[in-house]
Amino acid sequence: MSKNKLNVSRRDFLVGTAALSASTLINFQSSVYAKEEKPNLASKKARVVIIGGGYGGISTAISLRKHNKDVDILLIEKNEFFVSCPMSNLYIGDIMEYSKLCYPYNNLTVKHNIKVLHEEVDNVDLDKKVIYTNKSKIEYDFLVLSPGIDYDIKEGQKEMLLYYPPAFKPGGEHLYLKKLLSEFEGGDIVMTVPSYPYRCPPAPYERAALVLNYLKRRNLKAKLYFIDENERPIINSEGFMNAYYELYKGYAEYITGATIKEIDYMKKVIKTSNGEFKFDIANIIPPMKASSLVEKIGLLEKGQKWVEVDTFTFETKVPNVFVIGDSARSFLPKSGFGANMQGKAVANIINERLTGKKYKQEELLMVVCYSMVSDKEAVMSETSFKLNLETKTVTPIHREDNTRKEVNVKRYYEWAKGLWREMFG
Repeated sequence: MSKNKLNVSRRDFLVGTAALSASTLINFQSSVYAKEEKPNLASKKARVVIIGGGYGGISTAISLRKHNKDVDILLIEKNEFFVSCPMSNLYIGDIMEYSKLCYPYNNLTVKHNIKVLHEEVDNVDLDKKVIYTNKSKIEYDFLVLSPGIDYDIKEGQKEMLLYYPPAFKPGGEHLYLKKLLSEFEGGDIVMTVPSYPYRCPPAPYERAALVLNYLKRRNLKAKLYFIDENERPIINSEGFMNAYYELYKGYAEYITGATIKEIDYMKKVIKTSNGEFKFDIANIIPPMKASSLVEKIGLLEKGQKWVEVDTFTFETKVPNVFVIGDSARSFLPKSGFGANMQGKAVANIINERLTGKKYKQEELLMVVCYSMVSDKEAVMSETSFKLNLETKTVTPIHREDNTRKEVNVKRYYEWAKGLWREMFG
């Protein structure tokens, strides 16, 4: 078995991480979507329909309601319960109960007068401004799409994901992956990471650390082969790498720059550019793309994986139609916190068009991310985005704390609980 391990100095970690973060984020500066026509202001009783009840969709709905008590807001979400992907690695690592991640949508109606429709969207006629679900036909004046991601896989790979779920979509995938891990009595585990971008940059690296922590706590005779298409962790490289080699020595083998060629899920073998690896259980995280819904309704440009939107308004090529969250090509990272911030920005823009009242756009945005590397310690990173409204550019300023700290775990919980309180009261 051929394996390439990452072997870089502490200084290389710091320099490489900063360069990778800056280059990754700065590339989004070119996503300005210029339009010749300005959308017309809608009436005060206009209907705003939001598709997708995740962090982005809910923040849009609640923020808009705070601004405007009269507008008709409808949230379409096929699932009956919200399940958080942020913090879900703690459930997989046997640190948090699954129920802590779940919230009912009825609070949105009771507390905020936001209608919630649990149906699946089949199509949208952008010219007629009509949404077709599996049960209903719905008209809108403003449309906000926050449908999340889909897995960018070939037709023959779908069955593989049933056996070894990615667990990057909320719900059953996490439950089954946790089941596989709880029944695991020893042997080899394989985890894969696709090339960036994908949903939540530090998530695979946090998951690897918490799986290793789980194996160590149970004192299992096991090994995790962590196969990464990237050359190093996207964020907090030094913090994650130190954790793998200092806390989980003997349990972890980190293989970098490895392209996956074939996965035989029946024989339990994965073939990569850096060798073949046998496994007993696996967590296969495939490449990702925008939701198939945005492609179906004609918002995804040919050959693109993410929807092009205006840099600062998140508006698409269609007036009064916005795409936020993971499906959008944005300077903000594909994360729950990023989607939350986009939703608030879009709510401001819609209310401005409804009422004519101007709002002051923030010229400095910030995303904070905590990642656990054991059941007691976490690292953190934050990225500030300096917006230049005249030149339509974004300059990211990235800072990391790669020292494992218990206090960061407390802050991590507070961060999540703060978002959930804001969303569900």
